[in-house]
Amino acid sequence: MRKLLLLSLLLLVSAGVDAQRLPALDLQDGAGKRVSTGSLIDHATPFVVCIWTTTCKHCIKELDAISDEFLNWKEAFPLRVFAVSLDDSRSLQRAVALAAGRDWEGIVPLFDPHGNLQRALNIYSYPRTFVYDSEGNLFYTHTGYLPGDEEELLSQIRKCFAGYSSL
Repeated sequence: MRKLLLLSLLLLVSAGVDAQRLPALDLQDGAGKRVSTGSLIDHATPFVVCIWTTTCKHCIKELDAISDEFLNWKEAFPLRVFAVSLDDSRSLQRAVALAAGRDWEGIVPLFDPHGNLQRALNIYSYPRTFVYDSEGNLFYTHTGYLPGDEEELLSQIRKCFAGYSSL
């Protein structure tokens, strides 16, 4: 009976994750300009959102690894990757400088200094990576980073793009 209850709970939780959409709220770019999360949804291609902070060494390693693979991935898919910093307003300039100083090929840095995205997605640990379909529906999420995790991310990106026959 316990196994059945646990399995039912697991199915309910996973069904809720699949139905999650990218919340509509405002972030900002490195110049402080407002960027709506709605503008990330182009209704044509899936996209990746990586959550990071300047104090998270694993976050930086993950973004470095994704950047290193970006050109190879871009050849196969019209990939878009957004790196959203959760650094608050006190450390925002440090986050902007760090993102500008890294050679993150193809990764668009965005900032959430007021914690809106963090609260909306209930992010309690990072790095956290999300793959969304072209309509902003959650396809895959992963927390943490170990070297090689980018291969699982690529596998999930492939699965997400598999539904797009025009690519």
